[in-house]
Amino acid sequence: MDLLRVVIGVLLGVVQLVLLARVATFFLPRLGVHIDPYHPIVRFINQITDPILRPIQRYGRMGTIASAILAILLIILIQTFALTRPFSQTVAFAIALVIAFSVHEFAHAWTALQLGDPTAKNAGRLTLDPRKHLDVLGSLMVLAVGFGWAKPVPVDPYNLRNGPKAGMAVVAAAGPLSNLVLAIIAAVFLNLGVIETYYTSNILPSPQLIVSTFVWLNVALLVFNLLPIAPLDGFRVVAGLLPYPASEAFRRLEPIGPVLLIFLVLWVPALIRGPTNLVVGLLI
Repeated sequence: MDLLRVVIGVLLGVVQLVLLARVATFFLPRLGVHIDPYHPIVRFINQITDPILRPIQRYGRMGTIASAILAILLIILIQTFALTRPFSQTVAFAIALVIAFSVHEFAHAWTALQLGDPTAKNAGRLTLDPRKHLDVLGSLMVLAVGFGWAKPVPVDPYNLRNGPKAGMAVVAAAGPLSNLVLAIIAAVFLNLGVIETYYTSNILPSPQLIVSTFVWLNVALLVFNLLPIAPLDGFRVVAGLLPYPASEAFRRLEPIGPVLLIFLVLWVPALIRGPTNLVVGLLI
């Protein structure tokens, strides 16, 4: 177990160094240091880091260097949190996120279909198959700090029966509500004493650890996704509830949402953990 933790730590450290090299190739020329962008080493660094940065760029709408800096911060988070807690806890988070994210995104797709929009169904998202829903960066965030996101479900608001404004609010609310339902169901089994520990291990999580983590993660996703910040569900819900013209003024904040969200996730995790712990305490 300790060997596995060391291997993962070393691999993350190597990735972090390569990302730092990518950042250096950008800033050093601005300090007067000549770097040939076509040098084999520079090209190798770019080829190695591009697959890592693409998911971040796609989500955060940021440039390459900003994405590299964010990736370095994410690795630091993983090294700080995921590698310092028992490996069984990380495994429990991984199991919980596969189920929670799949149901969350399925709820969006199913609700949109009920309201008249088949876009998500046609895109293959009306499924519980996690391979259709998991996002690399969002999943890593869950393993690092306990909350994150999945791939957004495509929805055409103009197909929705309730209209684009109210319809999108309903579709957006379906995801977090599905996480609340999952948390309540799992909490009932814990409170009834049906789930027992059976065994303890630093590698394999016990059934009780998996279910308790499942409750916590679903509540965290509920709280996180209800933040009124784009591209989270809470932004669509608030935009749908606000009357005109306040809703249009609110929608104009959408472009700055990803940057604000990343700042909050990295530097204000208590914004999520405080309410999450409160709700979990009420459920269990």
